[in-house]
Amino acid sequence: MAIRSFTSQLEDSAGRTVDNDAPAGVRQEFIDLAFHIFEQTKRYDDARLFRIIMQSLGLAAAGQPWAGYRHAVGRDINNVEWPRVYDLICRLWPELPSDLQQDYQTGVNRILAAYHIAWDLGEDGELHRVLPLAAQSQVEAAFKELSQPRFAAALTSFREAISAYDDRPQRGRDACKNIFDALESLSKEIFGMPSATFGNVLTEARKRHSIASETISVLQKLYDMANAHFRHGMTTPFTLKPAEVDFVFVSCIAGILLFVRL
Repeated sequence: MAIRSFTSQLEDSAGRTVDNDAPAGVRQEFIDLAFHIFEQTKRYDDARLFRIIMQSLGLAAAGQPWAGYRHAVGRDINNVEWPRVYDLICRLWPELPSDLQQDYQTGVNRILAAYHIAWDLGEDGELHRVLPLAAQSQVEAAFKELSQPRFAAALTSFREAISAYDDRPQRGRDACKNIFDALESLSKEIFGMPSATFGNVLTEARKRHSIASETISVLQKLYDMANAHFRHGMTTPFTLKPAEVDFVFVSCIAGILLFVRL
């Protein structure tokens, strides 16, 4: 999986709150966009695009819909579960020639932004949860730092966290667990403590005066939260709200950058 390729953020991410639905307007505007874009290719006519869409949605494609291909797709897409709509957006990406992918990406993202959808289509053809610009730059910086060979284990957990965070529906516990695992793995590498826990690393950081005591206290609270809510040995079922998942995710990203820059 490639690292997320961020789009231009067509509106403030604070308004992108819809992550459990594909409103009817999104479905219909997307179908209109798809036919418009694919009409510009020489490889696809409406009939072929119709078959791809219908089969991608798990539906049987009629040989000749009585009211036309657009009408049939526009009718049937209203009846599928909401995640299938977003799956379809990604499914059509590789069918497009490279010179039309940007137009498709821009069109999709304008629709998603207009309906306050929590994802944008990236340059990799995948949907990624929209983040504030400051957090977005931190994710990109963390990925760059973790690309060093010695951080391979942390990078694996980081990628898994991104995948869970962006998923539809979001897998909150997996996102939190994996991003914290990335933080712990990196911190152990930085301090040369391969068999340690994150708590052991924090104890060593206090001894070395590597980090301000207040910063260590914050990281300790994050560690306590991880052990209680989403890591192995968790003491309660996973009940963190989406905003809390965002908090854990962004906090761990900040922790990764903190340790790697010591």
